[in-house]
Amino acid sequence: MSHVLRRALGALLAVFCLFAPTVTSAHQLQVEPVAIKIRPQSSFYTLEFTRNVQDITQIPNVTKDIQCVQGNSFTPAASKALQAYINERFQIGDDGTPIPGEIQLIEHEAGLDPTKARFKLLIRYARTAGGEAKPLQIASTLFDYLPNAIATINIAGFQRNLKPGESTTVDASNLASNLLRNVIDFLWLGAIHIWEGVDHLLFIFGLLLVAPNLKMLIKVLTGFTIAHSITLILSALQIVSVPAKFVDPLVAVSIIFVGVENIVAKKHEKRFWIAAGFGLIHGFAFAGNLRAAGLPEGNALFWSLLSFNVGVELAQLSVCLGAWPILKYLEKSLEKGAKRGGIAYPAIVRFASGGIAAMGLWLFIKLFVAAE
Repeated sequence: MSHVLRRALGALLAVFCLFAPTVTSAHQLQVEPVAIKIRPQSSFYTLEFTRNVQDITQIPNVTKDIQCVQGNSFTPAASKALQAYINERFQIGDDGTPIPGEIQLIEHEAGLDPTKARFKLLIRYARTAGGEAKPLQIASTLFDYLPNAIATINIAGFQRNLKPGESTTVDASNLASNLLRNVIDFLWLGAIHIWEGVDHLLFIFGLLLVAPNLKMLIKVLTGFTIAHSITLILSALQIVSVPAKFVDPLVAVSIIFVGVENIVAKKHEKRFWIAAGFGLIHGFAFAGNLRAAGLPEGNALFWSLLSFNVGVELAQLSVCLGAWPILKYLEKSLEKGAKRGGIAYPAIVRFASGGIAAMGLWLFIKLFVAAE
């Protein structure tokens, strides 16, 4: 190695060492605005903070020095600290007085990149008593310790970016409780819950793998749909309540069961009843997400529940219709290859089912580790 090259490498190493602390401290940097969606209902507002790349476990003097995360959830101490922080730094009011918010749901998903950690937070604000909607004043100083902190407010056709210290007013017409808006919001919420729900997707794929034909698959999914619709409605209306600490492990068990049954059972004639039985459990899981979103009152409640269910079914249908042709094509291709000594389709089914069962077991273990 030449003398010049050694000196160049030495200089690069010195620069890296000089700025390494700065790179490490960049853990707090926010790389996209905090998106805040407002859902106005008759007697409250629900604010949804979601799809944000930000590590809220590192807020100075709030969460940085306490234990925050248990699995993908937050400790009670961290939730309390975050609620106080948001109420102090994100103030809303429709009569000149800030309304205190109460956290309904908070989830955390750390990324492989330490500068990127997604969080989802739902917080509810009680509206002031009265008839017509009033203009809503919003002031934000959220994450003002970051150089590029921005809060993006979204509601109906209104959108505004707020830097720390800025405020805005939302027109009353955008805050009127709107049936069509509720239907669209809950339809999308139901669909997203499937598309982003690894546990539910694993269960559906487990059913897909051994379905002999499309007619049987539709029959099995119908059993799952009817069952989860029953428990979803009962739980969302708080007629029947099962704590998440029992529901989530049972959802993981349903994934393990379907994966193992795919491997050991020669026939799957009872799949309708198996899907229906576990559908009851998945319905309680759906309901937890639905309640946290802030169900409306009155007639809108029925339409919101229906919309959520339709969103779930449309998402399930999209997954099945997308995966079914691929599986059938793979099955036919492997049948031809098996005649020449290649891998047979049943071997692929067993391998994939083993993977599904293993993922279910991992989710089961993860829940218990997070609870400790």
